Amino acid sequence: MIRITFRQLTAVVLLSLFLTGCGTIPRSQLNVEQKISRANTELSEANRELDSVNDQSAEFYGQLGPVLREIKQLAARPGWGEFVQILLEYQTLRDPDSELELTPEMESRFTDWSRKWKVSWEATYTDYRDLVDKCIILEARKLAARERLLVVQAKYVAAVMLEISAGREKEGKEIYSVVEVLDKTSTELNSYQPDDLGLYKPE
Repeated sequence: MIRITFRQLTAVVLLSLFLTGCGTIPRSQLNVEQKISRANTELSEANRELDSVNDQSAEFYGQLGPVLREIKQLAARPGWGEFVQILLEYQTLRDPDSELELTPEMESRFTDWSRKWKVSWEATYTDYRDLVDKCIILEARKLAARERLLVVQAKYVAAVMLEISAGREKEGKEIYSVVEVLDKTSTELNSYQPDDLGLYKPE
């Protein structure tokens, strides 16, 4: 994510121009036109790729909603809190890559849980693992969207820097507003993180 303000970015660009210009900031008409042209190219590419980012984000959120509701429903089941404690005590039960192999101690804990709550632990565990699988798929989609977002964001930043170096700070600032929006989008996407159970926290 971008962690620099427009003012700071402007200062960096101007300092770079100053240093490379040996104390001056040359801006020949040809040089300015080249930078503006390059900025327009970066901006056009970023705008085109932004549609893809929006589609990926929309797909993630579209699938996230139903999964969060399922997780909330699972958490509302009788005895879920005690079931979670069992899961947390045995890491293999939470490992999505491992097959279920119960030790006598695990089996005893689950049997006692089923007897107390009159609920099948097998069915509860299956539902839990199904949700973990869904969260894994969603996490992959989220990471892909964030990675694409960062690439697009970098193109906008490049356009901003070119505009500033061409003496067009106003245009650069307008483009930078998109960078800030994308930064917020990235932060929001990253706010959804699987917990120790491998599940997203329902809202």
